[in-house]
Amino acid sequence: MKRRKGLLDEEKFLPPLPEQLPRGVSSLPGYGQTSPIAQGLLGFTGRQPTYSVMDPEAQKMSEAYRLGEQASVASQLYGSVAPFAVASSLSKLNALPGAAVYRKSTPTAPDPSVGTRFEREFLGGLAERKPIDLEQYRGASLMVLPWDSSSRNYRITSVSDELLPRPVVTHGGFDYTRDLEHIKEGIAGASNLGIAKRIRDRDAVARRENLEAGGTGEVLHAPITMGSGSENFSVQPTEVLLGLIDRANVSKGVIDDLNKEIRELKIFKGTGESRKTLQPFKNFRGVTSEEGRVQLYRGGDGLESTEGELRKALVGVMSKKKFQEQFGFNAEDVSAAITSPTLVGVPKGYIGDALFSTNPASGMHLRPSKNATYNTDFTGEYEGSLGLSLPVEVLMKRTFDRIAQEQAGKPGDIRNMTIGALEKRKEGVSEIIDDYMLDQYDKYLRQQRRLGLLD
Repeated sequence: MKRRKGLLDEEKFLPPLPEQLPRGVSSLPGYGQTSPIAQGLLGFTGRQPTYSVMDPEAQKMSEAYRLGEQASVASQLYGSVAPFAVASSLSKLNALPGAAVYRKSTPTAPDPSVGTRFEREFLGGLAERKPIDLEQYRGASLMVLPWDSSSRNYRITSVSDELLPRPVVTHGGFDYTRDLEHIKEGIAGASNLGIAKRIRDRDAVARRENLEAGGTGEVLHAPITMGSGSENFSVQPTEVLLGLIDRANVSKGVIDDLNKEIRELKIFKGTGESRKTLQPFKNFRGVTSEEGRVQLYRGGDGLESTEGELRKALVGVMSKKKFQEQFGFNAEDVSAAITSPTLVGVPKGYIGDALFSTNPASGMHLRPSKNATYNTDFTGEYEGSLGLSLPVEVLMKRTFDRIAQEQAGKPGDIRNMTIGALEKRKEGVSEIIDDYMLDQYDKYLRQQRRLGLLD
């Protein structure tokens, strides 16, 4: 991609937040042998996805899928299933004494430490955060895709002043595309196969629309924040919570109550006469059983929803005040420990922290993923960062306003519905980078500087 002199010089960009945080404590030494259940799972190579014979990438995906899944399943299940019995036994012997470290914090009497009590260290492996100038992409099309705000390559060792029995290494977020190995391999992001196919198709449509409008054929993708709790589908919060559960000195009654609330959780689908009440987790095997932990990672075994939805249910129930008190943690600490330093406090619908492009000639392709949460990578090239996060409606004002007008009179929040359309629709959701967009961006930057919010 040809680079031209643009509106902003590199030195004018905001410096990235520091990525080297205080070093945490070491994890416990080895946990011994796994149980027969876990041993069987360590050899499990993942569920083969269903491929259409019409998919040109089907053969490559089918042949390679199991290798990536095997590495992911083995590392995650060994860490969460096998240590449970040992950690529980040591807790009972007071070798791992769980301390009740929940701290009360309310809007009228906030505790400033809540949301800050965690220890993590940056493990490296990410490219330098590269500032980019949108002027360099004049004629390309900009589009968004939803992304959680978790960090990547941070090793979390302690949450809410409680040492985790096994460290959790974050693996998602906007920096997925900035990973040095991913840059070598041309990987931009990951999702489950169905969503990854949709992302690929949206990229192809945006490129076609760009060329039809006289553009360069380039597509610049801007991950967009999803708001609070966006990371809960991933395994990262679940891994932290399972560690806290293993460390807690709680009664069987508390565990039974937690399992009961997860099993009885109701989900509502549809609207009007078609609205249904579902109870998809009634066959959950429990947070302290190996079978239940397998469900949290692999699903199945009587679940009537996905493993990701079960993880969201676990995080939601554990975030209730009574369980925070009983297990001795603050949910805000868990979220903050996982969140990327550059996205702390950034609300839903913001872009700019990371951008990547796809090849104008060959487009986007899918590959099996080693990611612990998702099974499919999609290709792209890391381009850099605007050095700040800004509302999507600043850069994509024309597209945003057009879709927002369509939402008028509908029940719900117009901005959220508009963002949802930008994230999910296949057509008409990209916008060419031209004088108008660049002027909107420049006005926003000048306004933020006048307010003292930018240097």
